[in-house]
Amino acid sequence: MEYMTTRYFYPHGIEGEAMDCTYKQFETIEKAIKYANRYNKGMRFAGIQIEEITDNDKLGKLVYEITSDNETIDHR
Repeated sequence: MEYMTTRYFYPHGIEGEAMDCTYKQFETIEKAIKYANRYNKGMRFAGIQIEEITDNDKLGKLVYEITSDNETIDHR
């Protein structure tokens, strides 16, 4: 199974401005979580979510997330 991360951030580090996001695909949940933990720091960070990718290349359920308050939620 593969996983997709969606990382939300403030481009200029100003909370309240329009957020931007990046997407990245991983082969394992461990690699996706390692990526999420690496990028959950700094003034620009606004959150990150990890979703399963189903067999027909569609996003499935949310399995892991880190909020802007640095709260980790594991939905597995």
